[in-house]
Amino acid sequence: MGQASSVFDRSKPKWCPGCGNFVVYSCLKDALEELGYRPEEIVVVCGIGCATFIWSYLNTNSLKALHGRVLPAATGVKLVKPSLKVLAVSGDGDAYSIGCGHLTHTARRNIDLTYIVIDNGIFGNTRGQPSPTTPYLSPTKISPRGWPEKPVDPLLLVAVSGATFIAQGYVGNPSSLREIFKKALKHRGFSLVNIVSVCPTFNPKRTITTIKEKILDVGLDSQRDLDEAVKLLLEARKAGRIPVGVIYSRDEPTYNDLLNANSDQKSIVPDLRVLEIALREFGLEIEC
Repeated sequence: MGQASSVFDRSKPKWCPGCGNFVVYSCLKDALEELGYRPEEIVVVCGIGCATFIWSYLNTNSLKALHGRVLPAATGVKLVKPSLKVLAVSGDGDAYSIGCGHLTHTARRNIDLTYIVIDNGIFGNTRGQPSPTTPYLSPTKISPRGWPEKPVDPLLLVAVSGATFIAQGYVGNPSSLREIFKKALKHRGFSLVNIVSVCPTFNPKRTITTIKEKILDVGLDSQRDLDEAVKLLLEARKAGRIPVGVIYSRDEPTYNDLLNANSDQKSIVPDLRVLEIALREFGLEIEC
């Protein structure tokens, strides 16, 4: 897994020892190679946080967005260049706090992109503050007696917002995570892959072992309708379990389809307009 000679290697990752991001990086490279993608066919759009440094280690086109603005930037790329495979990468803080509003609207529009969220339950990049997915009453650096806020449930949130592919993996099972990535990448429409991860530096009580004890394997070939998927998520939450696998998958027209902007047609945004804005605002000469 994650061969050193991978066409997707740009530079050696430099996260903290034991960080779950290493597993995500390796599994994603493997999935892209096994599906036959080439670096020039892919754009990785990242936000702010430890997880998002993956853009600098992957040999693909990349775009660094503002904190919480990953999905609007990724949407823009997909509308202008529908032929590109667009991956957005965030951490739980970036995705489910300041970026949460964009998440619901990207899901309901069914933008054709894969959103990978590496969820370690903590703000690691800012040294250990509770995140939107920090478990209720769990102790943290700034709340040693327990964090008093209920966590966001991103899977339920996107399910009721209109996402057409919902999956969850965890870094303790790389082979399953790799297969989840492959299914998400092949899906046409908005796909969310939430990855339950670890941060040994700032969230040391959350380990592979403590996660594994709560895992509920739901399989990789979901035939559930939306009601069944929501019921599964509600029952898992009530039981304190972590569902892992493909939770929901449905084929629907993408936003590009509905805007008549498929890859074999002209972009919804005129090419000359893109060139004009890039040159005027950024001094960039680009080819469309």
